[in-house]
Amino acid sequence: MVVWGVQRDLQALARSRFDVLVIGGGIVGACVARDAALRGLSVALVDRGDFGGGISWNSLKIVHGGLRSLQGLDVRQARQFVRERRAWLTIAPHLVEPLAFVVPTRGSGRESALLVRAGLALNDVVSSDRNSGISLSRLLPPGRALSANEMRSLVPGVFDAYSGGALFHDAQLYSAERLVVAVLDDAVRAGAIIANYVEATAALRDGAALAGVSAVDHLGGERLELRAAMIVNAAGAGAAAVADNLMGRVGSVRPMSGIALNLMLEGDDGISTAFAIPTSEEGRMRRLFVVPWRKRTLVGTAHYACERAPASDAELELFVARFVREIAAAWPARRITRDSVLLVHAGMQPLPHGAPGTNAYGPPEHLIVDHASDGVPQLLTAIGPKLTTSRAIAEQLADIVCERIGRSAKPCETATRMLASAPADDVAIAIERALGGDRSGLSDDVVTHLVRSYGAEFDSLIQMVRDNPALGALVEEDSPVIAAQFARAVHGEMAMTVQDLIKRRTELGSTARATARASVVAAEALAPAVPVRN
Repeated sequence: MVVWGVQRDLQALARSRFDVLVIGGGIVGACVARDAALRGLSVALVDRGDFGGGISWNSLKIVHGGLRSLQGLDVRQARQFVRERRAWLTIAPHLVEPLAFVVPTRGSGRESALLVRAGLALNDVVSSDRNSGISLSRLLPPGRALSANEMRSLVPGVFDAYSGGALFHDAQLYSAERLVVAVLDDAVRAGAIIANYVEATAALRDGAALAGVSAVDHLGGERLELRAAMIVNAAGAGAAAVADNLMGRVGSVRPMSGIALNLMLEGDDGISTAFAIPTSEEGRMRRLFVVPWRKRTLVGTAHYACERAPASDAELELFVARFVREIAAAWPARRITRDSVLLVHAGMQPLPHGAPGTNAYGPPEHLIVDHASDGVPQLLTAIGPKLTTSRAIAEQLADIVCERIGRSAKPCETATRMLASAPADDVAIAIERALGGDRSGLSDDVVTHLVRSYGAEFDSLIQMVRDNPALGALVEEDSPVIAAQFARAVHGEMAMTVQDLIKRRTELGSTARATARASVVAAEALAPAVPVRN
């Protein structure tokens, strides 16, 4: 295990001049730091909050493979999604796994069996190399047609009025939180210096050139200067504000003009297969995805026009209520009400491709803003709404950085180089071996969870429990998260607050299983190391 440390090394950040400074520690920023560091560049990364605390936390847990793009006959975009899904299944097999989807068919229109089957056939052609380099338990089968009886068996009570359906496979995250941590871990191993709760507040200049940023440590109050040849702004929903601040003018990057929502419901109704439900609002037809995940049900993603982030829970609730009504109309058998919603994932994102101002269907494109056109070649801004393509965005950014600083860097290897935490064996074999070994009395579900969350680092968690059996205790009775995960996060993953532990080092928050007890256990884990903050 690479120990990031309890204390962030702010002195190392301040005394060095880096090739690249990354602002933002979500999945895009983490991928940029990993890629650049693996190419031999000196890298710093800071985030004004905790790592993975922004858009990265708003997720339907799907690593898309491009079928939605094919509905608009965008083969180029579909191929990109296929490549990136394959990359994640290759480099993070413990955290990404196949997920079966069903789409219902009936009639002779857009839902016709003929049209859907043609789409599946095209998808299989476009994704013919989808399993290249992927381990056995992560292989994605081809799509196939389903009879009405098969549909009813896979998704009971949902599509009884349909004549059949189609089955295809995408990929799903076991934990978005652990994926961000795992990518950052790789960046640190390659030499990157990272710090959370450090905010870039102003530009540093060397004459007319952007030379770095002034920053403030929100935990200790220290002010510091961070210097770098290039700056990559990967601040997610805050990217426009960061760009304006560093450019010294308003409007250098267009702010995100949409809000994306994913809702979590109690239980999964015994459904193990994701499915799409057709819906319409304001006369526009599209599909919403219903996804079983960790004994919960996720529904999304809704995109609504929104010129600024909601300033209060009351403002956000207008969008949530609208989405709940839409789901209830499209899926009446579930009898969804606002009280059915356990958790709301919401955040500002670009509006979907080709549908300004509406809750449209289809993924938005990512965008890289090169501020060289504005006279500041030292600054790049990444607008990347999809976790799936974050690695690809990072590769493009690292290419530009290397070219701009005149460095002949190593070729990009992030699409094939497994994360250090990935198990050496197939994940299924790693789980079987862990279940059959010395597991210090931990239950099957906890052992499986630890392998899925930490991969090759599983043994280090078990050793912690051996040394201190109290760390094997469950944090919450209905979750496999154990106290050792909190201890590891505090001492080795720069967790500084209670919410860091609950929401961004474990999935207690994202599975809606955190009670007051989790906060108490988290505070106890933090007490020896840092002042406790909520």
